[in-house]
Amino acid sequence: MEQLKGLPLGRQLILGAGVLLLIDTFLDWQQVSFLGHTAGQSAWHGFLGIVMCLALVVLLAWTIAKAFEIKHPAETAPDGLTSLGLTVLIVAFALLKALTDDAVHWPAWLGVILAAVMTYGAWLVHSASGDSLTAVGSMGGSGSSGGSPGGTTADE
Repeated sequence: MEQLKGLPLGRQLILGAGVLLLIDTFLDWQQVSFLGHTAGQSAWHGFLGIVMCLALVVLLAWTIAKAFEIKHPAETAPDGLTSLGLTVLIVAFALLKALTDDAVHWPAWLGVILAAVMTYGAWLVHSASGDSLTAVGSMGGSGSSGGSPGGTTADE
């Protein structure tokens, strides 16, 4: 528990809001009531919901692995960009699901808010990590920086 308290604010927001969002995904995001009978579907229903929920599970596993310093196969992936990318995917799909589904119930809107909190946390992690999009482009080693190995360009 002490290790969780010692985490940066960004990771605490991702984990806290992420666990709450995971619980929220099992509530009825769609609900219809008729003649005293109620029927509903969780966030795990439909393409948008499945992608959102799977991205959430991956993000939580990623964040827990980073928090407890667990070695994993994607160790070389940029932490800040990975967290930020997954949370942007989660918030976009949660919002799309809430806007496009019929009979949207309050847990869907709570899910959008929790996803937005996670995105803010991921932004804090990204800002602290110093990751940038240009670093991702140069990770491939394809020489996409535009220069030759000697530091001169073709125009010189």
